[in-house]
Amino acid sequence: MRILFAAHQFFPEHYAGTEVVTLNLARELRARGHQTFVLAPKRSVPASDLHPGEVEDYDFEGIPVRRVGRPKEDPVHPRLLDYHNDVMVERTRDYVHEVGPDIVHAIHFQGLSASVIPVFKEFGVPLVYTATDFWAFCPVVDLQRHDGAMCEGPELVHCLRCIASRNPDSRLRRMVDVTPDVALRGAAALSETPLSRHSNFLRQVGIIKERPGYIREKMELLDRVIAPSRLMHDLLVANGIGRDKIQISYDGIDTSKIAKAPEGREASAPLRIGFVGNAAPHKGCDLLIRAFKKLPPSLDATLTIHGNLQRFKPIVKQLRRLAKDDGRITFAGPFRRDEVGRVLSEMDVLVVPSRWYENAPLVICEAFAAGVPVVATNLGTMPELVKHGENGLLFELNNAENLARQLRRLGQEAGLLERLRGGIGPVKTVEENVDELEVLYGELLGENRRTA
Repeated sequence: MRILFAAHQFFPEHYAGTEVVTLNLARELRARGHQTFVLAPKRSVPASDLHPGEVEDYDFEGIPVRRVGRPKEDPVHPRLLDYHNDVMVERTRDYVHEVGPDIVHAIHFQGLSASVIPVFKEFGVPLVYTATDFWAFCPVVDLQRHDGAMCEGPELVHCLRCIASRNPDSRLRRMVDVTPDVALRGAAALSETPLSRHSNFLRQVGIIKERPGYIREKMELLDRVIAPSRLMHDLLVANGIGRDKIQISYDGIDTSKIAKAPEGREASAPLRIGFVGNAAPHKGCDLLIRAFKKLPPSLDATLTIHGNLQRFKPIVKQLRRLAKDDGRITFAGPFRRDEVGRVLSEMDVLVVPSRWYENAPLVICEAFAAGVPVVATNLGTMPELVKHGENGLLFELNNAENLARQLRRLGQEAGLLERLRGGIGPVKTVEENVDELEVLYGELLGENRRTA
């Protein structure tokens, strides 16, 4: 089979969970004799040397990749490119024509936009979509509302406030902050009138208002939707996406570089606590540092923070200030993908203190593959994987005191760490994931032939 993967970005510059999932699947399928390709946008000048709409072809670990420079936002239609992008439509059509795939598997549509979905279907091939995050029904992707509440889907007033709260233009933030809800709803009505031609704000309101319906309409063309968690399944259904086409399938991980800790391994002294992730606020690294500093001096423990220290530099500076001169806390920085086994082997426990739902956190599965228990927020997909008192511990969202209590238990309750290690079951591998996909692809191709 010839399989085209579509993603929102790709290696080597981008290497988070979605990119890792895409690479693992494309690589394993290629190892089985299939031909795999990747189409992905890339930020254009000045963020890179690629101009808007310009294409770049290269190989990454033997996989052909085409990247397309992302067009700049049109000030007349701000945020429209998030879901409708004519440049990506044309570049996608060109590449599908060149590749001639039997199957298209979209891992993410951000950057490409939902407008490429009909393009894939023009060629009469099955289209699979894996919902790796919440982009399909959240314009800021992470479902974290401006007021700190967790969200379950679009509501225009909240969407406008969320977008404004993250906008670098402080004037826009202030304007939306002081605008009552009733006025924002009134702006939504005015966005459909000729007045919008003379108001950038009304145009943006109209674009955000149209986003959910546009995406739902295009996603009706999908042949199958894969939800990597029960949470994602429920959110997709609640937001009218893929109702009769969804199957739940957790992501498999590459375990080739991860060695499970030997049975009967004794707890180390000190208790080695680890964090793996970037410094974005929703990852909760600051919460972990505050909780760690609440541990009693008598508890022998260390905290090592692994992640990219170049992104979110102001936040990293705040984290270092929060850690102060605590010699027990180390900022170890990033590591290569093939070093994940070594990094995990140097921990007694991994902490995932996220403030967002975490749709499919690969790092939890990687920790389990290494025999490392996990302490995680009792939110979203995390309790689907981390069973309190069985293979890890859960703590309350944003509660540093509660997190500190769970960490104290690991250091003070005799035998707890060993029991949690013993409760870790087998993890799903990328090979098992691809076994499932080969069956799915075969079924869809068979249905396609019968329909033709």
